[in-house]
Amino acid sequence: MLKIGPDGRLQRIEYRGKYLRVSRSGGIALRAQTKAAGINFTANSAHGLRASTRVTKGTQVAFQNGRFVLRGRYGEGPTKLNLSKSGVSVSTKTEIGTVNWFKPRYSSAKIGGIQVRGKNAIYLHLLVGLLSLLAYIAIAVVQATVVILQALYWLALKGSLQIQRLWATRYQATIEATEARWLSELSKKGVDWLQAGIEWVLLDLGQGKRWSAEAEAANTPSAELALYLADSRLPQPLDLELMLGCLAERYEALAGETACLELFLDLDSAAVATGGRNRLQERLLAAYAGCCGIDVAPSESA
Repeated sequence: MLKIGPDGRLQRIEYRGKYLRVSRSGGIALRAQTKAAGINFTANSAHGLRASTRVTKGTQVAFQNGRFVLRGRYGEGPTKLNLSKSGVSVSTKTEIGTVNWFKPRYSSAKIGGIQVRGKNAIYLHLLVGLLSLLAYIAIAVVQATVVILQALYWLALKGSLQIQRLWATRYQATIEATEARWLSELSKKGVDWLQAGIEWVLLDLGQGKRWSAEAEAANTPSAELALYLADSRLPQPLDLELMLGCLAERYEALAGETACLELFLDLDSAAVATGGRNRLQERLLAAYAGCCGIDVAPSESA
């Protein structure tokens, strides 16, 4: 029969009856056992007569065919201390058997229910140990790779955020410098000039008109403002929003809040009259209102 261990693995191929035992390594033997006065008596056709008893926990003494036998096994866990007439040894239980570190010839291993001892057992333990080591190395390499990739991803993410913050800082500095330069230039202009510039930005450029400094008539607000826009390095429509905001701020400072509000309403009506406000014009009107302190409710583009 096949003997299955508590872990579900095949331990050995054998037959055990009340008086008969058959195994691959032990052959066929008749066996009988009894106990008297705390001593176990066993008669075996292959091994003779045996009398044994336990002296202390883990220690057993016996006489087999007149030969004294001493066995001791002590310790918790897979590694134990072994005692015999020949001396002391240390053995460790593994997944496939037992390795005796002091007396390798007493090592054993079981593969597929077949038990081997001595050198063959050591070779099997070495093979299994090598395979286990390779498996652990592979797992360690995979785990290390995952950790390294996570670290690289974290560093890349931190670097990307740092670059974004740096660019945002430089971008904000560019906006502030451009705004200061335009306000300085516009502070020299009059009310009519500023109003003409506001109308050009909102009604012409806001409608998508292409512009260039050369195409605009000389000595006009649009020509000078076109030069300002061409000199700036801001993307559209941010440059137009900033330009209109600067114009509105200077216009309010010269014409007053009432005139600024009236111009806002006129611009809104003019934008609607030319086919309805588009999204760009709504953004420009919002920039105008924000600079002049005008509260406007959000509306859908026409």
